Amino acid sequence: MSEKSGTLAGGVAQVQNSLKNRVFYVDVIRACACVLVVASHVFAAICAQMNNYSAAEWGVFNVLNSIIRPSAALYVMISGKIFLGSSRQESYFHFVWRRYARLCVPFFVWSLIYFIYECHEKRILLSVSQAVLQVLQGPTEYHLWFMYLILGLYLVIPILRRFVQAATPTDLAAALGFWFGFLILQFLSPSYAGSGPATAFVNYGGYLVLGHALDKDNGLYRRSSVWFLFWVIIVLFNAAGTYLLTIQNNGILDERFYFGATPLVALQAGAMFLLLKNVDRGSFVYKLPWLRSTVMRLSAHSYNIYLNHALVILLLTSGHLGFVLSEDTGPNSFVGVALTSSVALACSLGLSLLLQNIPLARTLFVISLPTSTNRNP
Repeated sequence: MSEKSGTLAGGVAQVQNSLKNRVFYVDVIRACACVLVVASHVFAAICAQMNNYSAAEWGVFNVLNSIIRPSAALYVMISGKIFLGSSRQESYFHFVWRRYARLCVPFFVWSLIYFIYECHEKRILLSVSQAVLQVLQGPTEYHLWFMYLILGLYLVIPILRRFVQAATPTDLAAALGFWFGFLILQFLSPSYAGSGPATAFVNYGGYLVLGHALDKDNGLYRRSSVWFLFWVIIVLFNAAGTYLLTIQNNGILDERFYFGATPLVALQAGAMFLLLKNVDRGSFVYKLPWLRSTVMRLSAHSYNIYLNHALVILLLTSGHLGFVLSEDTGPNSFVGVALTSSVALACSLGLSLLLQNIPLARTLFVISLPTSTNRNP
């Protein structure tokens, strides 16, 4: 065998081994969360304007709004599955440095882009130092709060990993019980729990442990019919509660039931995780090559789609591209949302693929996804 043939065979074997070690349901969860986030930011304007739409239109999108609420939690639960059970031996600072090195530059650049875009739209002149200061102070666009959360959670993951690796099943159940009790207390008395980074870490840090625990469980996820019914009940209950609160608020959306760290959203996220855990190598999703490829591509680019999709939606809805595509395009909002969401998702994915193939742009705009991210620890 020639040296070239040997190298080619080795490369093929490496790719096959990589695919063999992938945990497909993680790809499915990440892809679903990505699609739900993009769609939600298209129809959010409808949910926020009850009085401007028919009861049927608003009601349907209110239910969809209820469905998408665990999206951020699912991203965090994936991190819990991947990192908390990992057997990789690395120091605290090495773990944090590796993740920050991947995320910080693209996150900072996209934050600047959003801030500059908003200033341009409002005809505001600013200096570079003012723009940088604004990025450091907080999110420059509505969706970027999640990136600050992830960067914060990376600081506590190595500590949580030591806990879960030494914990018994009883210890994990107790930790989740205390966390869920905190969510209930916070929901019933928001002022008691307070706000700020510490509260956010507790709220979403529990999802890390939940993702780890549900990944290790080998029985619960098989009761798919039970979890589906449970998920439907929560979705409809939260939608009904939000409808009543919004009516009482004169048509202004009241999201008390929808915040990511409310008890019912936590239960909904757990049910969705278990349902999607069934989408494995034996499912029709995996057996259809085109569908499997789509899921894996969306998964691989999900964080970059998360960063750039809001800009894509702004450009589509503002008319800067020479046309307007929004939730109100077409004969009704159902057509408008479906069309705009599809175009926004396709353009966001296309932009990520394009930037990834340009050397300097790849460094500045793209969060790379390590091949080991979806492997069993």
